[in-house]
Amino acid sequence: MSSQSSSAVEVTPLPREAGSKVNFGASITGVNLNDLDDGSFEKIREAIYVHNVVVVKGQHDLLPTKQFELVHRLDPDAPAEHGFRTTEQGKKSTGILAKLKWYTIPGTAGVQLIGQGYQGDDHFGLKGITMNGVGHASFHADLLSEEDLAKGDTRFGIFHFDGIIYGSYPSRVTTLRSIRVPKGPLLTVRWDDGSGRTMKAQPGATAFISNSQLYGLLTDEEKKLVENSYWEPAPHPFSWTEGRKARSTGLGIAPGGQVLDLDKLPPWTPEKVFCFPMVWMNPVTGERGFQVRSEVVRKIYLRHSPFEEPHVIDDLEYIRNWLNNILDRIMAPEYVSIPAVEEGDVVMFNNWGVIHSAIECPASYGVRTGEYGRLFGEYSADNS
Repeated sequence: MSSQSSSAVEVTPLPREAGSKVNFGASITGVNLNDLDDGSFEKIREAIYVHNVVVVKGQHDLLPTKQFELVHRLDPDAPAEHGFRTTEQGKKSTGILAKLKWYTIPGTAGVQLIGQGYQGDDHFGLKGITMNGVGHASFHADLLSEEDLAKGDTRFGIFHFDGIIYGSYPSRVTTLRSIRVPKGPLLTVRWDDGSGRTMKAQPGATAFISNSQLYGLLTDEEKKLVENSYWEPAPHPFSWTEGRKARSTGLGIAPGGQVLDLDKLPPWTPEKVFCFPMVWMNPVTGERGFQVRSEVVRKIYLRHSPFEEPHVIDDLEYIRNWLNNILDRIMAPEYVSIPAVEEGDVVMFNNWGVIHSAIECPASYGVRTGEYGRLFGEYSADNS
């Protein structure tokens, strides 16, 4: 039986900086994620969907097995494995996924070690691992110089929601426990799009943008269109899109680059190529959010009502420009949240309600260690 009470759980909205238009995010205290009673769990679940991003404080002793149990409890119908699959399956991945290091913590099916630098002699059975952080060079069309990076200038890597996409729906909730946080001066995140925009970021933090706020920036006519439209990714989408790059903001696709022909991809079946809505419904608040993973879209199906035959567009340059026009409306510092994290904090977010990006950090700032848990998502028509 749990020794804690749901009455001890406190949910507090995150502080906002002057000029910020961010309307999401909260911190949670008074909870031990190793020992959750039903009432405390329901408070946390509700907070995730009401606030979209929550920072659960003081979880230094959280066991990876308990982190996995919590993620599965949040999506009980999903398969009990990590949304990027196991270490062995990860090694067989292609495209950008093949560049990631895959270290599933033994005894868990869905918690993986992420970070930068030497991860210790023995991390819950993972021994002597040194990790290279995935920086913006893996994603961007144009790059910062090594000198700029060394002095603390940086970029958002790529804004995205979590999901392997092919044969899987996006995860409902992602959890990220900070174990070791890099130490150093605040980083300067650069837009490098001609706007001169920058913002400060804590080393080791993650950036978030609200899909419902993006939806709110659309015109009424655009809302009607996207509410009734849907999109289709390529099979093995990260292999298909590997020749293309993101813009310097980390949001939207840059001009140029090539996709692979479908017959050049690993074996695939049409049954595993799912179509996804453009607008996703929050299961607790009912809020609508515009969410499309722009780098993997192969077709869009546009219509203004559910009774209309969709206009199918497979011109990738048209799709790129159409999506970038929408995404540009939210890509400003006042809409980006970078919650402060301390060692022991667990960031949990509604993966159907926000997009997120890592922020590159110089190796000189030291080791980063995190535990990352999420599942393959289960989709319900009630939530689209």
